Amino acid sequence: MNTAKNICHSCHMPMFHLYDFGTNIDGSINTEYCHECYHKGIFVEHGISLEEKIEKGIDITRRTGMTA
Repeated sequence: MNTAKNICHSCHMPMFHLYDFGTNIDGSINTEYCHECYHKGIFVEHGISLEEKIEKGIDITRRTGMTA
C-alpha cells in the first residue's frame, strides 16, 4: 500500500502512516478516512455544519503543520 497518495475523503488530510488512517468497526484500517474523521466505523463528528467542518480542517492543518 502506497500511503503517500492517500488523502482523507472527508477533510483531505494526507495520510502517510498507519496511525493517520481511521479505523473500521472491527479495528481494521480504513483507507478512505483519517483518524480525525473516522473512528471504529463511525464519523467522529456526524452532522456538523459546513462552517464547523471548515473550522475543523483549519485546526487539523495548524496542529499537523500542513501548508497549502
